[in-house]
This record gives sequence, C-alpha cells and structure tokens, in this order.
Amino acid sequence: MAPRTSGTVSKALDIMDLFHYRDDGLTVTRIATATGINKSTVVRLCATLEGRGYLQRDPRGVFVIGPQIENLARVFRNQFNLEEVVRPVLAQLRDETGESSSFYVIEGNARICLFRESSRHRIRHVVEEGTRLPLKEGVVGRVLLAFSGSKGALSQTIRDDGYLDADGREPFTGSVSAPVLTKSGHLSGAMVISGLSSRFSMEKRIKARRSILDACTQIRDVLPD
Repeated sequence: MAPRTSGTVSKALDIMDLFHYRDDGLTVTRIATATGINKSTVVRLCATLEGRGYLQRDPRGVFVIGPQIENLARVFRNQFNLEEVVRPVLAQLRDETGESSSFYVIEGNARICLFRESSRHRIRHVVEEGTRLPLKEGVVGRVLLAFSGSKGALSQTIRDDGYLDADGREPFTGSVSAPVLTKSGHLSGAMVISGLSSRFSMEKRIKARRSILDACTQIRDVLPD
C-alpha cells in the first residue's frame, strides 16, 4: 500500500509551482484562481510559506519567491558534488568556443541553469545560474525532453544524433546542446553552448558539437551510475 500523502502540503506545493514562470509575482486572487484553492486557504498557506522564507511580499503586497528558495538551490547544486566535476568542463568549453556554456537539469516542468560559465565577450548570451525556464522551450530543453523519453520525430532525431544544433530561444542566438548521461544511460542533465548568431557561425557550431560531445563523455566517465 502506498503511503498516504498530505493534502495541505500538496496545496502548498501547488502554490509554489505557480511561481516557476512568474517573476512579477502573484496575488492571492490569481493563486486561488490558478490552483482552485479557496482564498482563505491560500491566505493561510501563503502566510505560512512567507513565515518560513519561501515566499515574501513586495511593496505592492504581491507574493514573490523568498530567499529560502536560493538556500535550497545552493544545497541542490552542492549535494552531489556535481559542481567540482562540471564547472571546469564548462570553463573549458567556454575557452574553446568563446561562447557561454551551461549545465541544465530538469525539475518538474522546468529546466534549471545549475552551472554556467559566461562568455568573456562584452556582448553575449546571458542567463544567470539558478534561472528556471520552461522545459519545452529552447535547444537544451528539447534535448532534456528527448533523453527523458519524449515521443515524436524531433525527439527521436535528437536521440539518434546525440545532440541538437539549432537557433536559440532568444532571437539572433544559436545553441548546441547534448545530454550528460551516466554509464548506464541515466540522464543527469544537459550541456549547452550558446552565442550570438553573428559570431557563433555554423562553422563554429560544427566544431562546438565535437567539443560538447567530448565534454559530456568526460563527465560521464566520472559520474556514479
């Protein structure tokens, strides 16, 4: 028999999930409408989450993400000692290609930029570590979906090729992404090299494919199964 779950905790997590894509915050009314939870319960749960630092209220009285989330993100980044393995490889990719390199993981319906080494060019593709983005968007998102078992012709092509080279989520950018798998084939995350299309030309992206595939193999060889 499966263990019983807590309805109250589930509702609180449903509320937190709403903030994945809402940097501008949410009112109690919007939270209640989106979750189907009655307003009085939303007020009580948000007050509890605020008291524990998971939410806070801005000067408008709108709820936004609180500082405790960053603390959890820091623990998440450190708990598997992934950073000491991935960070040097990202720096190597950045130096080889001249463009920004990142490592993403899946969390729910989102992808998180866990580690990043930004290009040294003054004009560059910018994403901060800890940024949450929709899983279904972007080159690296499609790679994560494909190697999570997503169906469809595109996902199958990505799995067959072992990478995706395509225009980026933002206009005038291009990206090359590949999965980071364990020796047993488990998906740990995905690496991506991103840059401005005017500089990150097709010729440079072809070279970047080899670099990123070598980098993913380098990480795979030291990851536990």
